Amino acid sequence: MNEHIRDTADLQGLTRRFAKLAANLRYQDLPAPVQQKAKLIIRDGVGNQIAASAISEAAIAITQLVQEWGGKPESTIVGYGDKVPAPLAAFCNGAMGHGVELDDAHGSGLIKAGSVLIPAAFAAAEVSHAKGEDLVAAVVAGYEIAIRVAKAINPGHRHRGYHTTSTVSLMGAAVITARLLGCDEEGIANAIGLAAMQSSGIQSYLDDPCMAKPFGPGKGAFNGVLAGVMARRGFTGPKKALESKEGFLNAFTDSVRASDLLDGFGTEFAIMEVGFKPHAACRYAHGPIDLAQLFHDEGITLDEIDTITVKMSGLAIRQASKFPCPSLNAAMGSTQFGVALALARGGNGLRDYWDGYADQSIHDLAARVVLEAEPDFGVGGRQAVVTLGLKDGRSLVHRSDEPRGEPTNPLTAEELERKFLTTAGLVLDEDRIADISRRLMALETESDAGVIPALTVAPDRKPALRAA
Repeated sequence: MNEHIRDTADLQGLTRRFAKLAANLRYQDLPAPVQQKAKLIIRDGVGNQIAASAISEAAIAITQLVQEWGGKPESTIVGYGDKVPAPLAAFCNGAMGHGVELDDAHGSGLIKAGSVLIPAAFAAAEVSHAKGEDLVAAVVAGYEIAIRVAKAINPGHRHRGYHTTSTVSLMGAAVITARLLGCDEEGIANAIGLAAMQSSGIQSYLDDPCMAKPFGPGKGAFNGVLAGVMARRGFTGPKKALESKEGFLNAFTDSVRASDLLDGFGTEFAIMEVGFKPHAACRYAHGPIDLAQLFHDEGITLDEIDTITVKMSGLAIRQASKFPCPSLNAAMGSTQFGVALALARGGNGLRDYWDGYADQSIHDLAARVVLEAEPDFGVGGRQAVVTLGLKDGRSLVHRSDEPRGEPTNPLTAEELERKFLTTAGLVLDEDRIADISRRLMALETESDAGVIPALTVAPDRKPALRAA
C-alpha cells in the first residue's frame, strides 16, 4: 500500500472505527443540515427506483428472474410489489437505482452510492420494522464509509478498471443492514468484513455496450444486505478487512489518502459532499449538457449550427463517450447524445430521453458532436467547454467548472422536489407521489420505515410509463 500523505499506522483499527460510528450514531446527534441532506438523498433514490421499474431494461430482466425464483416474503420489489428475501429485493431495487442514470454522485470518489445504499436500507427496514429516524441515521453511517473509502482510493482504483459504485458501496449497505437489524459494534464490524470479501465490479461495459452496468450496483446491494444478515446471525467476518495487509485497501488500489479516511471523522459527515443529478445522464456528461441547454435557452436553432465541439477531461471522455447508441441506456451514458438532445429539445429528463431516443434526427445530430480531451482539466475533472461554430461564421462558447447539482453548484429544494415528482410521476399518479414525498421528507416521524416500499407499487403491480 503506497500511503502518500500519512503513515499507514494511522489506519490501524479503521474497520472498527466505522463500525463504532455506525453503532452509536443517533438521528438526534446529526446536525439539521445532515438530517435534511440524508432525507433528500433517500427521496431521490426512491424516485429513481420507481421510474426504473418501468424503464430500465436491465432492472426489469433481473426482476423477472427474481420473481421466478421467489422465496421467503421479506422485502418489496419497488414498483412490482413482490415480497422476496431481503437480499434479492435489494438486488432488484439496486439495479433500478442505477438503471436510469439519475442516482446521486460524489465527484472525487467516483461513486454513486445511493443506488446501492437506499435499496439496502429499505430492504432491511422491512425485515426489522426500523423506525424512520434509525433508517436516516443508518444511511448517514453507510455513506460515511462508502464516500470516505471511495475518495481515499481513487482515481487509482478507477484506473485499474473498477466500478466504485459496485466495489465500495456494498460496505455502506452492509453497515446499514447490520445496524437496522440490531447488530452492535462487533456485528457491524463483521458485516463490513463480509462485504469487503465480496467486493467486485469492473467497467468493461464501456468497451462493449450491453445491459451489465446496473448489474454491478444491484449485486452490490445484494452482497451488502447478505453481509448484514449473516452478521446478525452470528457469522463472523474479518474485522480488519479494510486496513490489514490482506485487506481491501491493499488489494484494490496502489495508493491510499489517509486524510480522506480520517480527517473530520465523526464530526464532518461525508454525505454532505454528495451531489444530485438533474439530467438522466452519466455525471461526466452533465457539464456539457448544462452548456448545451444554455445555448438552447438562448434561442440558438439547429439550422444555425455548423459544428459542435466539446472539451472534457480524459476520464470524462472515457466514461461518457458512447456513440452510436444501440440502446436507451447507452444514450443516457453518451455525451454526444445528451448534448444533441439538449440542443434540440432543451431538456434531458427521463421522458426527454425516452422520446428523443426514438427521434433519428437526434442521433444524426449526435454524430456531429466532437469530443476533445483538455489536459488542463486534469485526470478526471468535470469542467467542460462547448463551442458552437455557426454557419454565419460566428463561434459561440460556454464554459462550466462544475455541473449543476454539485454541493458547490446546488439544485434548489424546489428543483429537487420537482425532480422527484417528475421522475416518479412517470409511473405513479400525482397524489401517490406527493404522499411518498411528504412521508420521506418527514421520515423521522415514521414508527416503521418498512411501510414505505409498499407505497411504490404500480397499479396492477405492472410498472409502465404513464401518458405524458
